[in-house]
Amino acid sequence: MAELLLLALLGAHTVDHAVNQPARVLPSSAGLVGIAGFVIVAIAIAFALRGGRLAAPVGLLAGVTTVLGFLVVHIPGVGPLADPYFDFDANAASWLLLVLPIALAVLVAAIAAAELRDTRQRAPA
Repeated sequence: MAELLLLALLGAHTVDHAVNQPARVLPSSAGLVGIAGFVIVAIAIAFALRGGRLAAPVGLLAGVTTVLGFLVVHIPGVGPLADPYFDFDANAASWLLLVLPIALAVLVAAIAAAELRDTRQRAPA
């Protein structure tokens, strides 16, 4: 369920870029990072729905990479992926649609890590 909500927030973040933020030239590689983010979360959802031993590791990967993607692209403002929110004076809605997906991605990663721990504890030695 958390991964589905994360996918919805990624969509809302994308819409925010299109309709709420000022027009600016974005690095083309930032778009690729965004697409990759959607893909990995969608894959994690598919694994979660299917169940099995790979659901938790893929969920962990989706959570961690989503957090890293948002932080690298939107916070420091260096490198070829930079689209820092500090450079264009983002409004409260944009910041909220940045913080919420990050927080939820942390939760997705934490849930997946807990599932991995539980699985390892139940596994016979």
